[in-house]
Amino acid sequence: MQQISEDAKKYLHDLNVSLEEPSLPYLERICHAQLNTFPFENISKLILFKKHGYNSFDIPSFSHFVDHHEQYQFGGTCYTLNSNLMRLLKEIGFECYHVMLGEEHMGIIVVINHERFYVDGGAAAPFFKPVSFESDFRNISSFGKDEVYLLPEEPGQNLYKYIRYANGSQSGKTWHFHSRKEAKVEDFSGVIQKSNEPAAPFMTILRCQLYQTDKKRSVSLVNNKFGIRYSNGETVVRNLSTVEEICDVLSEEFQLPKLPVEEAIGVLRRNKIDIFKD
Repeated sequence: MQQISEDAKKYLHDLNVSLEEPSLPYLERICHAQLNTFPFENISKLILFKKHGYNSFDIPSFSHFVDHHEQYQFGGTCYTLNSNLMRLLKEIGFECYHVMLGEEHMGIIVVINHERFYVDGGAAAPFFKPVSFESDFRNISSFGKDEVYLLPEEPGQNLYKYIRYANGSQSGKTWHFHSRKEAKVEDFSGVIQKSNEPAAPFMTILRCQLYQTDKKRSVSLVNNKFGIRYSNGETVVRNLSTVEEICDVLSEEFQLPKLPVEEAIGVLRRNKIDIFKD
């Protein structure tokens, strides 16, 4: 078995997954662990924005990503999560590359035995296992009433679309993508730069989401609204009134006590954003 870096060893340790030869069952375990370990959050984004003098910044390196998770329980948003997940997959022997969805989202294609699978740890979506989108047009990735479909548009041209539904209605945009068109991280530089501008979506709210499949639930924070979505479709939402309540929820419900959420709220306040305003 190949030698891997200390950073990759730390990443696998955080996932509670051992090093194995690349295979589909192994990739499934990694995908499941990824969504239960690394939160989809913009707290780290706001903190790094402050650290860089309230200016633009780049995706954390693989080493910084692993260290930041150890020190602060950071995860990240799309570009941070999926770029570093792919770095891990490549280092442990998987054949993979990025694809661009909708000219903005970063996904991962993993090739196993000449078949392509879609992997995504950076959309706060229920991709608990690789999606065999080229051979199974009825595929569905779901949790409760949250469902994502990867559907063919022109299969002969390798063109597909990503559609997400919540409670039976479409949620977000339809993302179109070419499954064989490999994208480099540099190809996302323009949209990454826009995502770091002060008025960008994840620079103007407080966001954290994590799956807890052992409890059959997903926990979510959007500004001061704390929500729990259960696998049976039931949802519960509670308004939080103070910063202390938010800190307590992240510590007790998310099990993320190291996340520096108070500092992130301070960054939003500096930009005149009140997360408690309806």
